[in-house]
Amino acid sequence: MKSKNSYIYDPKSKIEKERLRERDKRTSTRRSFVLDSLDFKDIQNILDVGCGNGVVGFDLLSRSNNASLVGIDIESSILKEANIKPPDDFRCDFIASDAYKLPFAESSFDMVSCQYVLQHISEPTHILEEMRRASRKNAIAVVFEWDDGVNFSYPPMPEELNKLFQAKIQLIHNKGGDRYIGRKLYHLLHSSGWRDIDIRIIHDIWQGSADRKQALRGTELSLLEIKPQLIKANLITEHEFELAIKQLFEYYSSDIFSVAFFFAGIGINPG
Repeated sequence: MKSKNSYIYDPKSKIEKERLRERDKRTSTRRSFVLDSLDFKDIQNILDVGCGNGVVGFDLLSRSNNASLVGIDIESSILKEANIKPPDDFRCDFIASDAYKLPFAESSFDMVSCQYVLQHISEPTHILEEMRRASRKNAIAVVFEWDDGVNFSYPPMPEELNKLFQAKIQLIHNKGGDRYIGRKLYHLLHSSGWRDIDIRIIHDIWQGSADRKQALRGTELSLLEIKPQLIKANLITEHEFELAIKQLFEYYSSDIFSVAFFFAGIGINPG
């Protein structure tokens, strides 16, 4: 089965590569709230699904004594970046592969992970089932996801800017993805056969313009990259888009309070 991928960004574009670099500046801290509490003592083989440029896998390896990492991504071009990044003492192998049919035997890994992957997949349960098939009894699954439906800001964002963010969510949903998937992680993991599930919520609090400006460039890039798709799908007009980008700079430079929530799902393979 070939995965039905709703990924709306072009992984080969310069904008997308810069967007990921901006995102990576913040995601390590979020992951630490979860990973620092896990026991890596007996972890020898790690699989990271949808590994991208490898940052999640490197985070996992840095906490293990002598583990090896296999990262898979359907986009082979981004794996070139992953291959040049790991420290010399990390044992890594990056493979271009479809997550719907992992190229590994049953019971191959002690830990499996993915970050911001399920929101772009039309059948996330199938991915989680494949991850369980490829993992050993008592293996750990660690899944990080987003949920646009629980974030908030005050004062509220301007009308056109809000419409642009909603258009982005709708574009992903129209392609089969789900930007409200964070709240569903418990049921997705459970229905995929994982047990002893623990869902954790990680919050980012932004207070004032100095905090919010840290995310400005990454947010701008994420919107510029999908502008043609949004307009083609009649989700926003060019005039509305340009006005929203102007509002983005004004809003993120104002004295706002906002909270974003990230979800982490941990599960154990019962065998």
